[in-house]
Amino acid sequence: MPVLDPERENVRRALRAERLLIAKRTHVVRAIVLAFFVGLFLLLSVVRGDAAWNTDFTALFGWSALALVFVVGSRVSDRIGEWLVLAPIVDMPFIYEVQRAQYPTTPSPSGVAGFSMGLFALLLAIAALSSVRWQIWLTAASASFWEVMLQAEAEVSVGARVSAVVVIMFTAFMLTYASDRRYALLVQTGRREKLAALGQLSAGVGHDLRNPLAAMLNAIFVLRKRLEKPGPLSPSIEQPLALAEREVHASQRIINDLLDYARETPLEMKPVSMRALIEECAGLVRARSEVSVSFDLSDELPQPLAERDRLRQVFVNLMQNGAEAIPSDRAGTVHVNAQVEGRVLAVHIHDDGAGMDTATRARVFEPLFTTKKSGTGLGLAIVESLVKQHGGTIHLETAPGKGSTFTVRLPLR
Repeated sequence: MPVLDPERENVRRALRAERLLIAKRTHVVRAIVLAFFVGLFLLLSVVRGDAAWNTDFTALFGWSALALVFVVGSRVSDRIGEWLVLAPIVDMPFIYEVQRAQYPTTPSPSGVAGFSMGLFALLLAIAALSSVRWQIWLTAASASFWEVMLQAEAEVSVGARVSAVVVIMFTAFMLTYASDRRYALLVQTGRREKLAALGQLSAGVGHDLRNPLAAMLNAIFVLRKRLEKPGPLSPSIEQPLALAEREVHASQRIINDLLDYARETPLEMKPVSMRALIEECAGLVRARSEVSVSFDLSDELPQPLAERDRLRQVFVNLMQNGAEAIPSDRAGTVHVNAQVEGRVLAVHIHDDGAGMDTATRARVFEPLFTTKKSGTGLGLAIVESLVKQHGGTIHLETAPGKGSTFTVRLPLR
């Protein structure tokens, strides 16, 4: 079963709860409107004997019963309440009957039919507040059907009927787009808040832990020197000391990664020779691993404006990740090439490693997410942050068993 993106899942749950709350409140409003229409019916049909309302007796009380069912159902069960957000669909036949009942007494049936379209659009907007995409489109389809029926009975032209359907469907499209955008913005906001909190935490933790870790390294160094005076250390002493040193260095690396991610210092932008930079990065990765690192670069590559050290950190990290993604029981290759795409320089780093599934791909740039046993989960998050600071973008293409390709695009000025 695929692992869901936690930010998206949290937003989905929050929106679901919000839709349910809005649906319940909508049912209460509908009950108030119901009481108003019952009173209006009694006043006009019984007291004043208005023929336009006498013909609507069945529709009114049928709709009243359904509205009461909605109100009670949404209070009894949340599951029922989620489905009863389709209540506006039930309101539409009632509007049809009320509008149609006025035709014998109105001088302009087409005007009555046109007025109903505004009511249908309003119901569609109400549905959008508490419905998901398919429910919005189902409500729009119902509104279009009843509006066409009204205009047909009012003998409105076919062109006007088509226009009414187009207006209602366009309204549904805009409401769906607004709903999707709200969802995407909430996901982005949640991630930004998480990253801001991580940045503040990183700065405080890094400052408080650096000095104790440095003191521990100094103590291990002094202890080692004193123990070495009589002669070489025995394995029973050397191994614990080496383990302590290794773990302290690992802790310092994590703190440095956190601080690199947390602080966004102003960049000193200068023209950078991409060929020389990639050759240097490839040499560093070759020295750390047995994986072959190759590149195919033109001597006439343009020089983007960048801070060389930061950009080197980006490419070393991506190449090193590619090398580590290749299984240790076989040979592998990391290949780098670059090309100009309009006013952008695209650098592709491809490895023939294990690749990633969809769930991992969705979270690969998320801070503190890692699939490595000894990873910090900050490498790619820092890479993405540095690329964005340079005004560029980073994109990943991957599939299980087919390797991965990271593409860094830098603007050319």
